[in-house]
Amino acid sequence: MTPFVQVVGFSNSGKTTLVKNLIPAFKKRGLRVAAIKHAPHGYAIDIQGKDTWHYYEAGADKVIVVGPESITIHERFVQNPDLNRICSQIHEVDLIIVEGFKNQSGPKIEVIREGHSPERLSLGEDLIAVVTETPVEGPVPCFAPQEIDSLADFILKRLSVRKGSQ
Repeated sequence: MTPFVQVVGFSNSGKTTLVKNLIPAFKKRGLRVAAIKHAPHGYAIDIQGKDTWHYYEAGADKVIVVGPESITIHERFVQNPDLNRICSQIHEVDLIIVEGFKNQSGPKIEVIREGHSPERLSLGEDLIAVVTETPVEGPVPCFAPQEIDSLADFILKRLSVRKGSQ
């Protein structure tokens, strides 16, 4: 299975910004990267009234939109899918960056932002690093949000990610 790392934290802690900044850091190293965003409260991927919206609303279990440079798959599930199942379906990339899924096991980077992170998450041995403006003591490395290249290097080494290994 393709290596993955989870970026977790409270709402508005800076998770999306961190993921958005890590992607080009990995791309400049020649890696192919996939990103998964957990939306535990639901989301809208389609525009009401469009053909694909009608298909999904009509009950299609899977709707696939294909364009000249992309493909989007909107799949219906009876219960929340397992992160490992999702990751196992992603191929031809070197690394998967996951925003969220803090309750599922896997290597995690906790993002802490003063005023938005009321407490530390209980991540146990899944925690591999912390990203915060204010350094914290602990058994894992701590990075400032602007230390993207150092964090990217750490992730690649920690997960043994190599270009073209998948």
